[in-house]
Amino acid sequence: MFGIETTLFKKAVDPFVGLFWRTQISILRACPPLAGVVSKNGMGAENSGKLWLKTLVRTAMKAPQAAALHLRDVHRGHVVLSRVSIPVTTRCTLNCDKCIVHVPDLKKQADMPTDDLLRDICSLLACVDHVYTILLGGGEAFLHPDLDKIIRCCAASGKVSDINVQSNGTLVPNEHILAALKKANATVKISRYDPAIQPSVEKLKSALRKNGIPFTHESGTTWRDIGASGQKKEGSEQQRFRICIQQLCLPYLHGKLHLCAQSAILMEEGHIPEYKEDYIDLRAVSPDVFREQWKSISGKRVIAACSYCLGDTYKTPKIPVAAQRT
Repeated sequence: MFGIETTLFKKAVDPFVGLFWRTQISILRACPPLAGVVSKNGMGAENSGKLWLKTLVRTAMKAPQAAALHLRDVHRGHVVLSRVSIPVTTRCTLNCDKCIVHVPDLKKQADMPTDDLLRDICSLLACVDHVYTILLGGGEAFLHPDLDKIIRCCAASGKVSDINVQSNGTLVPNEHILAALKKANATVKISRYDPAIQPSVEKLKSALRKNGIPFTHESGTTWRDIGASGQKKEGSEQQRFRICIQQLCLPYLHGKLHLCAQSAILMEEGHIPEYKEDYIDLRAVSPDVFREQWKSISGKRVIAACSYCLGDTYKTPKIPVAAQRT
């Protein structure tokens, strides 16, 4: 009987949950400064309840200022990106099943060439007026031997409000990376996994504290099964896109700015055809051409990759977090 009541309750509240998700994503996508506020105000919380409440309150307090900044940018014709994710390596210290970026299943795991990364970052920042957050990730970002140079490059233009480095908490970065993190006032976002696969996490946090580097040890993380790579999925692509949180972080891979990580990875790995209308190749366009293409691509309400992905949504089945393959 309890199971039936639970099912009926979920069906009753589902429309309201869906409305909340769609509204949240639409607002954050339409107002880049507000998305930047959400990202920044989650800093320092080490449990999901505190993180949620802190983010909600501070976002509400700063919403008027964020809206004013957005109106100013629109009036001036500025191109502003809320959050850009740059994978610096596809190597990783873990072997997670159902990895959202498919690291264990990639044809090749390697560091992105440093010169290419530096050139691509400079090209992107030359094309935009502001980026609220750049997230350097992987794989495991601390594996890249030149991560310090990459951090400094992101900070040098003065166009980036926040630099985040995503880590799985298994490594302690070297002194060069720590110095670069501190100078850039970057934040390390440590994923919270089973302590058994994070033996070095306390050493990492200690090193960050010692060097005055802000960090979060994220909790409340939910992993979802987006489905097997390259297989077409049933259902409405448009509906999935509307409630998929992946669209709030723009992946920048090999000089191509995509609207979601799945679009970037599935095309790169050859799991889906090349849909050139779903990304901008900054290695092939000038800043003026980029701005015109951005007007078109940023208004998209569905992309081809949605046909091959169940989406990162409240409807997608939950799975164990960071379960390791044997």
